Amino acid sequence: MRTTNYNPSKLEVDFAKAFRDLAPQLEDKLYQGEQVTDIESIHDADNPLVIFKLQDKEGDKHEVVVQIIQRPDTIVK
Repeated sequence: MRTTNYNPSKLEVDFAKAFRDLAPQLEDKLYQGEQVTDIESIHDADNPLVIFKLQDKEGDKHEVVVQIIQRPDTIVK
């Protein structure tokens, strides 16, 4: 598949959606007591974002941001 548009590319958007959908499996891998309380997906950004809002066992809130960046096809070997 030749990528013609990188801002964002279809692959980036599909990967961001898949990452968001994996939230239950990711939550299982977190330390005991931590949970995903919300997920914000921004798929129309130049590089799509998936923002995970977390709460630890003490009740503290955290955010983890995953930004998806596809390298141009000419760089990949």
